[in-house]
Amino acid sequence: MNTTAPASISFTLLPDGDALRRAAERCRASGLLALDTEFMRVRTFYAQAALFQLFDGQQCHLVDPLVIEDLSPLAELLSDPSVTKIMHSCSEDLEVCGRRLGALPEPLIDTQVLAAFCGHGLSVGYQRLVGLELGVELEKSETRTDWLQRPLSDAQLKYAAEDVIYLPRLHAAMQAHLEKDPRKFGWAAAECAGIVPRARARESGVDLAGVGGAWRLDRPRLAALRALHAWRERMARDRDLPRSWVVPDAALLRIAEISATDERALGTVAELPEAARRRHGKVILAEVAAALALDPSHMPEPVPPPPGPAETRRVKSLRAHVVERSEALGVAPEMLAKRRDLEEVVRCAVSGSTPAHSPLLNGWRREAIGESLWHLANVSS
Repeated sequence: MNTTAPASISFTLLPDGDALRRAAERCRASGLLALDTEFMRVRTFYAQAALFQLFDGQQCHLVDPLVIEDLSPLAELLSDPSVTKIMHSCSEDLEVCGRRLGALPEPLIDTQVLAAFCGHGLSVGYQRLVGLELGVELEKSETRTDWLQRPLSDAQLKYAAEDVIYLPRLHAAMQAHLEKDPRKFGWAAAECAGIVPRARARESGVDLAGVGGAWRLDRPRLAALRALHAWRERMARDRDLPRSWVVPDAALLRIAEISATDERALGTVAELPEAARRRHGKVILAEVAAALALDPSHMPEPVPPPPGPAETRRVKSLRAHVVERSEALGVAPEMLAKRRDLEEVVRCAVSGSTPAHSPLLNGWRREAIGESLWHLANVSS
């Protein structure tokens, strides 16, 4: 068993668009693309692409988007359904691909997802997973590097290459493990198949249930909060600024709480920086007024409150079942059920309704744990 990474990593920093096209054809011919990105996000809304790493199973190709302007061959490769893409913990990388390339990698396998079905936990890092599955110890000396600085050093390029060259072996090792249990193999495949659709869904709409304190608001004030979040999202994207640099979360919630429709009311919001009030005050007030004037049928449904003591006990009971089932299946408990989904199941059981859209009662989770959780929730209610 290897205990260290190979002394020599074979990679090529592609010099131009012609070289990128040839590399893309190599990957297409192999039917496999191990993919990673390096990016920076400090003062911007969008992550700034700094490097794309491609591995076709034999050769690692490093693509510098600051040098190669036309990345269409890479975008076409990502969209090619005949090429299987392998990534690790890919949520931010998908954002980079969508923004810089206008394409997302499909079909996609995330080795972090496979790891959760192989008993490694939900959030195991690439370095640790390579060690656990392949017995290779990777250095992580460039984790704090400025990837937008040029030229990139040999150490940086080697680090970037290592982030993809082990992905096919990781995939093969964990797939072989999962194939011993056809159910888990199917569940893992279904979870991976949903990654890109979920990423696209996150791009639209505001999840008010995920906004702290939103449960305290009635429907008109929720409409105001929804409008404010949607406005801020547009502003952050248009100006490429972090959301909090436009207006902080706490300010949006407070503005909606008091239904601020005039400058006097807006001036009482301590959470709103003075510069933001001067710059955006009129637009904020217009957004609130328009939301409050909506027909009630167009207003959001109430956000459920946090569970009370009795419901919390039931959620804990369901969580214990999740852990027990997780140990029996060898699947990370967080992969089986999130706390928010358990709370929804308990609320519905208490109220006598059915959580028809719950992830626990749809897809692979229904078979794995959803039906038993729903039965337990109703028995305890």
